[in-house]
Amino acid sequence: MNLTSRQFEQLRSFETCFIEYPAIAEIYSIFDQLRFNHSLGGEPESFLLTGETGSGKTALINNYLSRFPASSTWSKQPVLSTRVPSRINEQSTLTQFLVDLNGKSGGRGTRRLNEIALGEAVVTQLKRKSVELIIVNEIQELVEFSTAEERQAIANTFKYISEEAKVSFVLVGMPYADVIATEPQWNSRLSWRRKIHYFKLLKANSHLSGSGPYGFDLEQKKHFAKFVAGLSARMGFDEPPLLTKNEVLFPLFVMCRGECRALKHFLKDALLMSFNENVDTIDKALLSRTFSFKFPYLDNPFNCPVEDLCFHQIDSGSSYNVNAIALEDKILAPRFTDAIPLSMLLTKNGLKA
Repeated sequence: MNLTSRQFEQLRSFETCFIEYPAIAEIYSIFDQLRFNHSLGGEPESFLLTGETGSGKTALINNYLSRFPASSTWSKQPVLSTRVPSRINEQSTLTQFLVDLNGKSGGRGTRRLNEIALGEAVVTQLKRKSVELIIVNEIQELVEFSTAEERQAIANTFKYISEEAKVSFVLVGMPYADVIATEPQWNSRLSWRRKIHYFKLLKANSHLSGSGPYGFDLEQKKHFAKFVAGLSARMGFDEPPLLTKNEVLFPLFVMCRGECRALKHFLKDALLMSFNENVDTIDKALLSRTFSFKFPYLDNPFNCPVEDLCFHQIDSGSSYNVNAIALEDKILAPRFTDAIPLSMLLTKNGLKA
C-alpha cells in the first residue's frame, strides 16, 4: 500500500493504542498491590482474571508490561509474562518460565534437568531479576488439555514458585477458566477475581415493569460511547471524527456486538480506507463503505435506518461442560440475545434516534 510515512505512523499508533477505562484501572491497581505485597515479604496472593475472546485481555497485559521496558537481558524484570505451554506438564511449564525469564536462549539444556532442579532454577532466576509479579496467559488451556491430576501438579508447581520467590500469580484466560477455582488447591489461593466484559447497551427489565424484556442501560451506553470517543481521539486526525451520535454509535455496536477487538479492527480498517480515499475524517458514509468491503455477505447496518436496527449482545459467557464425553462438546460458546429491534427500545425509553 502506498502510505505516506505520516499515515503509516498514524495507523501504527492507532493499532497499538490502549484505552484505560475504569475497570481496567482497577485491575492495574490490583496488579500494583500484588507487586507491593512482594516488598512486604508476606504470603503471596493470586489473581484470576477472565474474559471472552476479544475482550482485551492480551492488550491489557501488553499495555501493563510497556511500563517496564527491559534495557538488557540482565536487567530487572518486575513483571514476568508467560503462558501455558503447548505440552502441559511440570517440566514444560518450568522450562517455559526459564525461556521467558532469559530470552530465546533461556531454555538451553533444561531438558536434562528434573522438575526439582528446574523449579530451583526458576526461583533463582526470579530472585535474580527481582520479579514481583507473574502473569500467566491462556490459563484456560489448563482446563482444556489437562486432567485434574495434571492441574494439581501444576498448582503444586505454582505454589512452590510463589512461596519460594514470594511472588504473586495472575492467571488470565477465558471465562471457563474459573473451573480451576473450584478445585481446592487453586481456590484457596485465588483471593482476587475479576472479569472483563463485552460492552452492552441493554439491560433486562423486571417482570413488573410492563415495558418489554429489555431497556436501554444508559450507563453502559455512556461507557461504550466514551470508549468509541477514545478510539476516535487516537486516530491522529486534526479533528477527531464524531462517532458517538446514535446514527453512528448504534451501527458500530451492531457490527461488533460489544466486542472490543472487533470494534478496534473495524475502525482501523476505516482509517486505512480514509487514507486510500484521501479524506481527512471518518463519517457514516465511509464506515458504510468499509463494512461493505469487509463484510459483503452481511446486511450493512450503516445503510439501515437507525430505527430498523436490531441488537444482539452477549447474554451468557462461554462455559465448560465437565460432564461432556466428546472434546467438541466440552466448550460451550457464549450465547447472544435474540434480535432486539431498536424501534421498540426507542419507543419504550423515550429516546431519540
